[in-house]
Amino acid sequence: MKALLSITALLLLHFAVSASPTWELKKNQDSIKVYTANADNSNVKSVRVECIINATPSQLAALLLDAKAHEQWVYSTKSSYAIRSTGPGRQLYYSEISMPWPLANREVVVNFSVSQHPATKVLTVKAIAIDGELQPKKDKVRVVRSNVTWTVTPLAPNRLKIDYIADADPGGSIPAWITNMFLTKGPYETFRQLRQEVAKPAYKNARFDFITD
Repeated sequence: MKALLSITALLLLHFAVSASPTWELKKNQDSIKVYTANADNSNVKSVRVECIINATPSQLAALLLDAKAHEQWVYSTKSSYAIRSTGPGRQLYYSEISMPWPLANREVVVNFSVSQHPATKVLTVKAIAIDGELQPKKDKVRVVRSNVTWTVTPLAPNRLKIDYIADADPGGSIPAWITNMFLTKGPYETFRQLRQEVAKPAYKNARFDFITD
């Protein structure tokens, strides 16, 4: 029995290690690193971004919760708006992503949340696609699988380290060159623009009861 348990434990350890993605650096510019890795449940690669920004936790949270502002900094976003709040630091929002012709634009309804660990002050941000809430538009492709996690670690006052991981399937048949554009150029442009957007006066003095800066 002990031998069987030992073998089982080794197998579980093997599969746990095997499940960890192998990240390959695809772009390193302006201190923004973009990685990709094969996803277990999709032909579309997962994306990881690492960067450092000058902002407080509240400042970043205010920007992320401003769904309408996503049009200004999230790559290829045509329109975005909050549907409703679901609690402190939580909301549902809608986003339409522009695609090159002749592809149909993508749309997604996102269950968004931001929370902070009381001891470490690390922010955890989740953005998960949901099916429902709004009827799909006939001329759009609804994205039903998209899981995004941000781990935001304070390094010093007004300085944050971001570790962003996205696992999504845009649906439909998309040429490889477009997929690659969204996997590398898209994340880089998004975080490059985020650095500028988060510094705007609208977010500078943001404060939340559930976040300690």
